[in-house]
Amino acid sequence: MKIKGVMHVHSTYSYDGKESLQSLRSFLMAQGIQFCCLTEHTDKMTIEQARLFVQECKVLSGSQFLFIPGFEVPFKNAHILLVGCEVFLGQFADVELLKMWSQKSALTILAHPVRNHFKVDETMESVIDGIEVWNQQYEGKYVPRVRSCRLFFKVSAKNPNLLATGGLDFHRKEHFGAPLYSLELEHLTQEAVLVALKKGEYTFGTDSVSVHSSGYFEDKSGFKHILQSTVSIAAIVVGKNVNALLANFGIRLPKSIIKLIRSKV
Repeated sequence: MKIKGVMHVHSTYSYDGKESLQSLRSFLMAQGIQFCCLTEHTDKMTIEQARLFVQECKVLSGSQFLFIPGFEVPFKNAHILLVGCEVFLGQFADVELLKMWSQKSALTILAHPVRNHFKVDETMESVIDGIEVWNQQYEGKYVPRVRSCRLFFKVSAKNPNLLATGGLDFHRKEHFGAPLYSLELEHLTQEAVLVALKKGEYTFGTDSVSVHSSGYFEDKSGFKHILQSTVSIAAIVVGKNVNALLANFGIRLPKSIIKLIRSKV
């Protein structure tokens, strides 16, 4: 059966998340989502909060919906997603800690590479299973970033098992949209989902744009995707700059307008 899911999602266990796990579960199920790979920020998390987070994920998971716990840890100038990880090792990662954390995770992914200027050092190369080529908060809801895809193919030349991934970077309901994951599974279990993800047996995207784990688009509309990516990124950058400029003058856009923009871009 076909299973729909999302990755790179934050709840109130992250310092900047707006939805509790209970609220998030209800919301995602209403959207037809069956599994959610959570990657909570570690920056301000405590051991006790991490324990409660993993415990609540298990309580709220069942045969109809799964919360798969995980973390997003800062490493140098990058952020690393630790998918399917139930062990908290600290708020930040150095080289040795990142290697340890990677061993305890089903997938280790470089998140939003634009934030660390598309740099992948030797340590990252040795531990990452994937690169997030499509992050909704930086690329929008329509297509991956061209430069992130180029980075993926550059690194995958050294590591042919590297996976292309996409994430919502969800913090509030307006962030729901794309990319969504599609898997073929016999049964909905955490083990089955993680095995399929690890093997690259998935696609992610929208109804009109689908990307395989190999990094290739399912269709051939290359120029169209490049153009759409450029427009989406430009809209996000302009929006953030305008918002920052208005903030300097003590002006805040109405929440209704902000929600509308976030739901569309």
